Amino acid sequence: MNEGSPISEEDVRGGLRDAVADEPALDFDPDALVATARAQVKRRRSFVGAGLATAAVVVAAVAIPVALGRVGTTQVGQQPPATSTSARPSTTASTQWPPSEVSTVDHSEADLRERSQEMATHLRAAVPAAIGNASEFEYGQFGGEAAGDFYDGQNYVDAPVTFTIDDVRYSIFLTVWAPGAPQVSPDTVCGTGYTYCKPGGVREGGQLVVRAEDLGEEVITTVYHFRKSGAVVQVAAYNYDMTGNSLPKYMPDTPVTIDQLTALATDPELGL
Repeated sequence: MNEGSPISEEDVRGGLRDAVADEPALDFDPDALVATARAQVKRRRSFVGAGLATAAVVVAAVAIPVALGRVGTTQVGQQPPATSTSARPSTTASTQWPPSEVSTVDHSEADLRERSQEMATHLRAAVPAAIGNASEFEYGQFGGEAAGDFYDGQNYVDAPVTFTIDDVRYSIFLTVWAPGAPQVSPDTVCGTGYTYCKPGGVREGGQLVVRAEDLGEEVITTVYHFRKSGAVVQVAAYNYDMTGNSLPKYMPDTPVTIDQLTALATDPELGL
């Protein structure tokens, strides 16, 4: 690769393989990891500015939404500042993930579709119960790279939910990971540059991690629940309606609290 040239996905794959050329085999597939990340970004971007002219869609979709959010009635931004910009979880030792006793679960396309339908039905009661200050809920279809899109061996599904609080539309985005999925772990979800990213205690036998980021207009708060089964549920709150057909109306913050996100992330009915 020439100095100053852009880094491609193939460069990433090659770098991963070269870095471990003399090491034992990787316990994950770099190609699968890149493909899943690309699919999730494409899925999220497909909601932003849908129905706009191409130029408007590009402007709305380039910056991936991220956020500050609140802890109960306290904003994450009011938490004590991290000692470094990396803001990695302050664990005393690395957390093995998935746990050694967990086996990877491979789901068929039919299984994923059926399970997604069950979770979609459950969300119609669970989301209003968790976010009691909201109304006018609209539930997006579960999928992967696109709504309603599933394939054999896919290890996650996701879906948006939009709603109104104080006459403003907001969104949450749920991602449910199958046991053994290598893409997320308690030690890797807090990368560099986050406004706030810390362990949030243990709930229902699983580790919570709370993450927030501010990229100007777009803000998002995410709660991860790493379960004993090896499954992961993450729920992210956006400061605007990510599914709208017009330019997003960004608010200074999201009114969805950490407690509300945690109630959904720890819901035992959500899982693969």
